[in-house]
Amino acid sequence: ITATIMSANVFMVIIPNQKIVVADLIAGRKPDPKYGKIAKQRSLHNNYLTLPVLFLMLSNHYPLAFGTEFNWVIASLVFIIGVLIRHYFNSVHARKGNPTWTWMAALVLFIVIIWLSTAPKVLTGEPKESASAQVYVASAHFPAVRDTVLGRCSMCHAAEPVYEGIYHAPKGVMLDTDADIANHAREIYLQAGRSHAMPPANVSQITDKERALLVAWFEGAGK
Repeated sequence: ITATIMSANVFMVIIPNQKIVVADLIAGRKPDPKYGKIAKQRSLHNNYLTLPVLFLMLSNHYPLAFGTEFNWVIASLVFIIGVLIRHYFNSVHARKGNPTWTWMAALVLFIVIIWLSTAPKVLTGEPKESASAQVYVASAHFPAVRDTVLGRCSMCHAAEPVYEGIYHAPKGVMLDTDADIANHAREIYLQAGRSHAMPPANVSQITDKERALLVAWFEGAGK
C-alpha cells in the first residue's frame, strides 16, 4: 500500500504538474506556483515514506519482524521509526535544528518491537484447540500424526526452534503441542500432506507414508 501511494504521488501528481509547468514555460506563460507547491508536498511525503518501504521490502528475510501474531503492530511501529529517522535527517540537512528526541523515540519503539518479537505469549496464554479443531485431536490417527509432526516439523515450528539458523517459528506457526497441531490441521494437510511444500526441500526427510497419514487424518476427522 505504501509503495502504491508513493508511485501514485509520482505518476499522478508530481509528473503531471511538472508537465504543466514545462508547457507554460515553453509557451512563454508564467507558471502557476501552486503546481510546484503541490508537487513539492507529495515529494516530501515520498521522502518520509522511503525508509518504511525499504524495511517492508526486506522484512520477509527476517522472521524477527513477521514471525509473531503481533507482526501488524511491528510493521506499524517500524513505519513510525522510519518517519522519525527521516525527520531527523531532513531537519539537520535543512539546518532547522538537531531534533535528537527523534532518536530517543525511535529507540523506545525499537525496544517495544524486540519485546513483541521475542517475549513469551504473556498476552495470549497457552494455546487451546478450538471447538472445530477438537475433532482432529479425537481422531484415531492423531497419536501417529503427533509423532510425525513433532519429528518432522517442530524442530523449526516451535517456541524454541532447534534447527540451525532458525530462531523463531516461521510465520509464527508453532507445532509443538497437541493444541497447536490441531489448530493448524488444515495448513499441515495442505503443505505437508497434499503437497510437498513442507518441509522445504524435505530437509527432515518426511516419507510418502507419513504424508499419506496426514491426509487420512485430516480428511477422516469427524467421520
